[in-house]
Amino acid sequence: MKTVISLLLLLLVITVDLSAQGFNSLNGRNHPYLNWQVAETEHFRIIYPDRISNIIPQASAIAEESYAALSANLEVDFSKKVRIYLSDEDEIVNGFANPIGKGYTAIWVNLNDYAETKTGSEKWLRKVIAHELGHIFHFKAVWSDFGLLNYVIADPLPRHWTEGLAQYQTEYWDSQRGDRWLRKAIFDSRPGFNDGQSIENGRLMYAVGNSQLRYFTEKYGDSTLVNLLSHRDDFLGIEYHDFNSAFDDAVEGGYQSFYEDWRKHMNVYYNTLASQMERTDSLDTEPISLPGQFYYDVAVSPDGSQLAVLSLQSLARPVRSLHIIQNDSTRSSRKIAEGSINSDLAWSSDGSALYYSRTVRGVNSSLLNDIFTLDIESGKEEQLTHSRRAKYPTQGPLKNTIAYIVNEDGNGNLFQLDLETGEENRITNYQNDIQIFHPLWVKSDQSWLIHKFDENGNRNMVLVDPLSGNETVLDRNDTDNRNFVLSPDGSKMAYTSLRDEVPNVFLYDFETGEERRITNLFTGGEVYGWTSSVDTLETERLLIKASETKRRDQVYWVDPHRDVFLGDDRVPEVYSSWRLKQAPNMISSGIEPDESLIVDQYKYRPIQNLTHASTIILPYFGDSRNWGLFGVTGFTEPLGKHLFAATGNISLGNLDYSYGVLSYINNQFYPSITTSIYKTPGSAFFYGDKFLVEELIGGQITVNIPVDRFEAPYQDGSVYTRLRHVLIHPFDRDAFTGSFQVPAPEQARQTDLTVGFQIKKQRPWRDNVIHPLDGWGVRGLLTGAEKIFGSEVRFATADLSAYKVLHPIGMQRIYLYGRYQQQWGSPLLQNYIGFSRLDNIHLSLPGEVPLELFNQAERVRGYREFIAGDRVAFGRFEYRIPFLPSLDTTILGLLDLGATSISMFSDVGVVWNARFVDGTTGREQRWGAGAELKNSLSLAGIRIAHAVGIAQPAQELFTNTDYDLYYRVRAVVPF
Repeated sequence: MKTVISLLLLLLVITVDLSAQGFNSLNGRNHPYLNWQVAETEHFRIIYPDRISNIIPQASAIAEESYAALSANLEVDFSKKVRIYLSDEDEIVNGFANPIGKGYTAIWVNLNDYAETKTGSEKWLRKVIAHELGHIFHFKAVWSDFGLLNYVIADPLPRHWTEGLAQYQTEYWDSQRGDRWLRKAIFDSRPGFNDGQSIENGRLMYAVGNSQLRYFTEKYGDSTLVNLLSHRDDFLGIEYHDFNSAFDDAVEGGYQSFYEDWRKHMNVYYNTLASQMERTDSLDTEPISLPGQFYYDVAVSPDGSQLAVLSLQSLARPVRSLHIIQNDSTRSSRKIAEGSINSDLAWSSDGSALYYSRTVRGVNSSLLNDIFTLDIESGKEEQLTHSRRAKYPTQGPLKNTIAYIVNEDGNGNLFQLDLETGEENRITNYQNDIQIFHPLWVKSDQSWLIHKFDENGNRNMVLVDPLSGNETVLDRNDTDNRNFVLSPDGSKMAYTSLRDEVPNVFLYDFETGEERRITNLFTGGEVYGWTSSVDTLETERLLIKASETKRRDQVYWVDPHRDVFLGDDRVPEVYSSWRLKQAPNMISSGIEPDESLIVDQYKYRPIQNLTHASTIILPYFGDSRNWGLFGVTGFTEPLGKHLFAATGNISLGNLDYSYGVLSYINNQFYPSITTSIYKTPGSAFFYGDKFLVEELIGGQITVNIPVDRFEAPYQDGSVYTRLRHVLIHPFDRDAFTGSFQVPAPEQARQTDLTVGFQIKKQRPWRDNVIHPLDGWGVRGLLTGAEKIFGSEVRFATADLSAYKVLHPIGMQRIYLYGRYQQQWGSPLLQNYIGFSRLDNIHLSLPGEVPLELFNQAERVRGYREFIAGDRVAFGRFEYRIPFLPSLDTTILGLLDLGATSISMFSDVGVVWNARFVDGTTGREQRWGAGAELKNSLSLAGIRIAHAVGIAQPAQELFTNTDYDLYYRVRAVVPF
């Protein structure tokens, strides 16, 4: 049986891992309408939807130049062409590389807002293709005949060095990809990116790896990097790569010695620089108190009386929330929205509404940005654009107009919307890979101000005359100025500049054209607002975010007329030169399209691109009758359209103990369709006084359809159907003597169809596994079996359940759960509805897992008698109290005991037409109560909830009757 459990757990891991490969692993949807094509070059096969064919000559040129540079730098070549997948179906500023099949990459293209998240002169295709190919060459450089098993027996690709190598090989050191995040962490004496203390840790991980690669190659040379990657250890005659072992061979003292050397070097550089710049205490003001630990955006209302704050509550409670704050001594706060709101808040001219964009489901279920407005008084939100790919809303020149940036195939263009008529007018018509963001109407110039990232990689503040289209550039090309804020009288603007490799605030006077620095903060400052009404003196103040710790953000009101300390910003070259270290062969920043590189073009055929992911075959020994070989294998197609997973064992001691499961997932259509065939123990549960395990031989087809209409912030839903034909064979049937109450389990063929739906909302929280702070869900299932295809069973079962988490006091919670089941016909006797004698294991398994491992019959705690009938109603009330944040206990390096909570509970249930021991039938009512201690348990990274409790029937509570002392493994929400 242990072998079988291992089989099922491996199936779970393989199926879920393989399902997380294509674009749909991030966007949660299939896009069957896309017509995928292939363009081949000398070294690549570029796969893309035909609607973006215009960018393929550019992508080809970038890929081939990247190949030449990376191959020379890392001394790596490929015998087969590398696959690059491009898609514009979603507005996701990302790409990823996967080592399966020796590497492929998937990249989202035609984006406008990457220009804000990145800096430098490289355009998106140049930056992202080269970067992801850096990963592919890294995968190849450390590849082993062990394949993906190399990642089990060793650590070939530590994440920070993987990202650092790709940046070092293909990018330049700059603010957004390194400096601003690293300097703060070094100054904060917290350079670790795995400490769970900061929202910046993801960016910091890139920065640490980026700086370490530059420092390593400067000190030891690029040839040492090549030698490090080519180092191999030996296991059973097969060579493999391990990062730490390779480092031990390359550098005296290994990685730990290098890390300490790097850390000290960074400390000298950054602290020397810090001595010549300002700290936040030089602002001569105290931070203001705002809700949240980290701030995405803050906007000041036109009259200065209110602040709109988009913040993250905490890392433990990472809910993105929008608050309205009274800008007075009370600082009263009101939460008005949450979820996927972008950092582009803008007030209406009269302060009655707020504009912003959200990432929402658009046409064809794509993840797109659209503009929303929110009425401040009522809190009512309205979507103004639909599938427009629009961001950065701002008040227009007239009260009833707004403007925003629309992403048109990667080009940013400014549009104006009349809120009364719904008429949209174009203001700019940029083409040829131009991005713009942060629009602002400058009344004194009767022009629009934008940040323009042009086709040559120049970044400028530009005034655009909406009538003539004439443009006026206000700054130099190397200052990277953004986030514009007008002064109360409209004569000046403040903005954030990245010229210092860290953000700082500057002012620009529209009349004189003069620029003046406002901050020279070592860890940076970003301007959010400008007002003249923050105190009784009516003095002007800038609202600036600045912090010297990565653990939280701070916001200050700062005098725009303050004197700025300016040091000479000089650091000895021996400590600063690492920033300029580059790979021997750098890829050009601007690469011209070259259609001649394309040697062939044809239609993409997904099944022909099925790729072997991994196969593992190992011997096992259960007992003298059950020993043999145990194996797992998986194949995936990089778009996720076809996925195969199989696991099983061949028992050489007795072939009857051989089992296996083969699953195929098809994502070629809008729903995901999973087909499985198996011979395996498929369910395990308490039946009467004994534990029953059923062997299933057969197959099933499941269809899961996500429903956009069910989606809302932190909420999703889907409909589901499963058609199954299976031979059900109970193990150890002779152990069940059979009675009227607990009839002996039956063997039979069964053909059944299940249809259902599920809607669930749950905000993220560190301890959701053990103590959810909120949430609700509704699920309905209808299962019917008919005597067809040789089936011997006919029945129908309806199952409706719902739950809700209520907020009484502080962190304490009330959990309510209700379930109703009814059964008609004659199901197999062991497939009962009713109450179990003991608690069955209940795990919330991913939807890709093809088998239901455990029966989900309820139990009224306080009772230990099995009961079954044909209609069941069940309810649960729990008062949950968090007890300990963590037990901080690890056993054998695999088992972690985490957070603990206490709950007082009451279970109540009714079974109609229940079968009793004396041979009669009737209605059974149960009401139990007690207390339970829950704990979060992590087993090899899989987190579950387990509990120990004590209960009695409610009418016998606190009497001398026997107590029900129990232990159970059960999820704290039902689905």
